[in-house]
Amino acid sequence: MQSTFSLQSSAITNFLQQHSEHVTNLAVAHTCYKTYEQDKAGMQHIVARAKRDCTIFRNNLNTKLYGGNKSRRRPLLYQPLILATLEGSLVNTDRDLTLHYNFAIGNLPKGLADAEFQCIFRECWVVNAKQRDNIWHENVAGDSEAAKGWIGYSLKEMQSKGNIEAWDFVNTQIPYQAFSADLS
Repeated sequence: MQSTFSLQSSAITNFLQQHSEHVTNLAVAHTCYKTYEQDKAGMQHIVARAKRDCTIFRNNLNTKLYGGNKSRRRPLLYQPLILATLEGSLVNTDRDLTLHYNFAIGNLPKGLADAEFQCIFRECWVVNAKQRDNIWHENVAGDSEAAKGWIGYSLKEMQSKGNIEAWDFVNTQIPYQAFSADLS
């Protein structure tokens, strides 16, 4: 018989991986929050701050990519797909470790060049959300297997260490209407 955790973990993984065909970009973005020697209350505090800062990032990214009016009035159409996981909250013995986000992103405006997206992402993360300029990015457009693998990788802390809160539900956004719309 499967445990409740195992069922939840499997359900979250399946839910997120069903969107892999819409993922075009992957990113790891480090926060400014170090986990070293954080006690339970301290870790909860920096996790909450990281999630709040990710919301600032996400809102700025929405606005920069689609304009504030479109992304607020029709969010299921004019927002990027963002699947967000937060890692690092279970380790407090590594002096160099920071909380960091793994992102799977899609539904970007047509014609947006990779370099331009990276600049917008960096501005929203570093300048607007005030996080570290330690970002890795990869374009996986058209490779849903790579996206699916990335989503599985992003959930490793949940699957192997039981951290169900690695999935940042609040900062995940899925623009369902955009998946079937023709915006050209």
